[in-house]
Amino acid sequence: MSPKSLLALAGLALAASAGLAAPLATDADAATYGCFKVTAAHLNIRARPYSTADVIGVARRGDILEKRYLFCTPRGFWCAVRKGSLEGYADKSNMRKVSCPQ
Repeated sequence: MSPKSLLALAGLALAASAGLAAPLATDADAATYGCFKVTAAHLNIRARPYSTADVIGVARRGDILEKRYLFCTPRGFWCAVRKGSLEGYADKSNMRKVSCPQ
């Protein structure tokens, strides 16, 4: 693990122990950590956060994907997402943050 990642984890642990965790806005956000809207014509959903990983599904422009974890990968290129029962990783550059549908 990189020193930067260790520092980020230490900061999160310190904030949590001090009771500084931010409240979540809605029940939908609490369950998914937010949502993304697909901006590309199609977006491959991959089994792992790598461009060479197996494609396990595809999302189309306008599809809403649920964010599965609070943070994306350390470099921020890949985010864990859910589309229905399909769970995988998608390239963050082809999505934008939106409010989750109610």
